[in-house]
Amino acid sequence: MNKKMEFITNDGIKLNFQSFGVGQPVVLVAGFGGYQEIWHAQVDYLVKMHCRVITYDHRNHGRSQRTNNNLTIEQLTKDLAGLIDYLNLQKPILIGHSMGASICYAYLSNYSNALSVMAIDQSPKMLNDINWKFGFEDINSKNFQQKLTQPNNIHETLHGLDNRVFQVLSQAKTEFPFDRKSNHTLLFDHVQKDWRNSLFETTIPVTLVVARQSPYFDFHFGSLCQQRNPLITSVIMNNCGHDVMAEIPDEFNQTLRHFIFNSRKK
Repeated sequence: MNKKMEFITNDGIKLNFQSFGVGQPVVLVAGFGGYQEIWHAQVDYLVKMHCRVITYDHRNHGRSQRTNNNLTIEQLTKDLAGLIDYLNLQKPILIGHSMGASICYAYLSNYSNALSVMAIDQSPKMLNDINWKFGFEDINSKNFQQKLTQPNNIHETLHGLDNRVFQVLSQAKTEFPFDRKSNHTLLFDHVQKDWRNSLFETTIPVTLVVARQSPYFDFHFGSLCQQRNPLITSVIMNNCGHDVMAEIPDEFNQTLRHFIFNSRKK
């Protein structure tokens, strides 16, 4: 049985969240413009593995409150930490997708209570430069604002979303539209962050799930990070684009299963 609830952040914003099952806490963190429904194919799977699963919508996203205040990764990380404290989650496992993974990277930099982290298709540095070629598409410090405010005709998925996820997610998008323009502040803050040191120096196990056919990132960033820290594991997923867990949920859930089992052994 799930419960739909609201959590009030440290700056007074109401965030919608849901809690499913009992057991090992697992918090699922969606990306920029994302909805908690993107995790539809993972919730029951994790509950059956005796996990307490928490999903939520970021400020300005989904069912959560709209605001122009504090649209930064720092604040979204505080929102996540506040929700964990509010629910008194002990040693939570964090699983983030896209910008949600960056929030998990930021969490690693500021908190030490996570049991483990899984990051799905998110390079730790979005901007490309002479020493880093694993950023988002071809953006760099000079062109990112222009590039990210122009229409992008790239398909985020390889073959579309799994029908089970598509139906639930489409309904949420219709009921609670996302306004990209009003969230440019958050997007620009997100893309300027560099979480490489956070990953390279973390003492908490991290699994990087990379998509070989990702339209956004060169999947080789996963193996590069793995070489820098023995606590990092890179897993390559095939036949999918950016939304790995929603495109090929059955295959992804097998990776998820191993990740949860390994986390519990720590």
